Amino acid sequence: MVSALLLAIPAPHRKPVGSSEPPPIDKVRDLLQRPSVQFSGQDVNGMWRLTDASGGNVGTITRTLPIARDIVGYRGPSEAMILLDNELQIVAVHLLSSDDTAEHVEAVQANPAFFAQFVGWRWGGGGSESRIDGVSGATLTSLAIAQGVIKRIGGQRPSLVFPDDVTDEERSESIADDDDVSELLRSGPYSDSVIGYQGPTELLLKVGSDDRVEKLAIRKSFDNEPYVDYVRTERGFWKRFTGRTLADLSTMDPAAEGIEGVSGATMTSLAVADTIVAASSGIIRQRTESHDKSTSAMVRWTIVDWITVAMILAITILSRWGAFQSPVGRRAWLVAVVLVIGFWTGNLMSMALLAGWSAHGIAWRLAPGLASMAAVAFLVPPMKKANPYCNHLCPHGALQQLVKPSARSRRRIRLSPRVIPWLKMIPGVTLVAAYVAVVFVPTIDLASWEPFHAYLFRIASRSSLGFAIVTLVASAFIPMGYCRLGCPTGRLIDYIRLTATSDRIRRADIVAISLLMMAWGVQFWRES
Repeated sequence: MVSALLLAIPAPHRKPVGSSEPPPIDKVRDLLQRPSVQFSGQDVNGMWRLTDASGGNVGTITRTLPIARDIVGYRGPSEAMILLDNELQIVAVHLLSSDDTAEHVEAVQANPAFFAQFVGWRWGGGGSESRIDGVSGATLTSLAIAQGVIKRIGGQRPSLVFPDDVTDEERSESIADDDDVSELLRSGPYSDSVIGYQGPTELLLKVGSDDRVEKLAIRKSFDNEPYVDYVRTERGFWKRFTGRTLADLSTMDPAAEGIEGVSGATMTSLAVADTIVAASSGIIRQRTESHDKSTSAMVRWTIVDWITVAMILAITILSRWGAFQSPVGRRAWLVAVVLVIGFWTGNLMSMALLAGWSAHGIAWRLAPGLASMAAVAFLVPPMKKANPYCNHLCPHGALQQLVKPSARSRRRIRLSPRVIPWLKMIPGVTLVAAYVAVVFVPTIDLASWEPFHAYLFRIASRSSLGFAIVTLVASAFIPMGYCRLGCPTGRLIDYIRLTATSDRIRRADIVAISLLMMAWGVQFWRES
């Protein structure tokens, strides 16, 4: 039931970004500090050329959405625009929008050093999120932005001279239908700066399973006929290159190997030879960078993630040793939870996190520690009667345990038995209200509905800090006041926890079914 409710949470319905939509021109001008700059058209790579008032080329700009829409931060995707110079090196990166919480976004925007890390990266390679320093307190948001930039500039370096990809027709002409090994590559992205008599030449390279070039052909050339045709039909010239591996060709020196130009088309043929070398080198470099990126796209483990997982595993070990039975051991653990999980890692569960990850997916690659904490919080209770997160891992719960009054304390407030049942309804009512709000207004920020954002003290707002302090002060008089009478996330965990009555239909089940029907109804209404 809870899984269905979470899956029914809609993503923030901002206007979808199309691949043909340029970034807002006013933001581009602000980034460049040049009010006269304007767009001069979009190329096939989804980039917009920028020119100044005199028509001079300023550079190109692109945006990370929609290509990076599947990269999720704390609550959802973020979009950045990337400014590149004429050599396709990054000059600047600017955040356009984000579905993450306002505090996280503001922390990233206020950190110019984060964006400066991208300067100098080249299209098609040169960057890895493993080298990126995230913004303290907004790690998920900043790393998601970085991964979006990496995804956008990945792949082949675009060629403005030869922009067209290999067509299916070209591929079928060169590779047999039953040949699943060979591939047809083009030289354009790697060698459009190699000039012959009047301009560059693009080649097609058929590469076999052992990385040997089986066939070469001229695809397009800016040189004049019949010079190009002289080269195209000179079989002896092409034999000097076919049958050799890309690695061999990438280090080849045509002059040292005595390769002479084709009679009547010397400059064109020598440029073709240099093109073969440049393309082979570029293909190998591209493959290496793609491998590095696929490796870095795996789970990104940091010391924060390892410590979080270590704290989770420590619960089992300490429980077996009986450490939690000792007042000293229990208090030491609570202090460790507050300092390590609370103020250092900030890996707390919250409605905001659940809503964001439910709508956009779990950011387990960027935050495996936080994902592990979520797994313990929401997967263990339905299988066992235990609630390890609330009892042992929640920093706010740990602080309440540390400040709670003893049974004989004079500051302990004993609530009336008639009032307690009404107060215990607050977490459930808050949870229902939050779900209704996020279904009807997906962009709503639920972080302010709970005090947990205060543990990200570097970026927390005054209201979040004040909320946390008020709940702790209340818990100093009413034992575990917020946990028992105010926490909606804790109420959700308690609802899914295995109990003796789990096989019966409860009032909470009826409420959950009603919420699910409402969410499906809203979804149907939006799509109709």
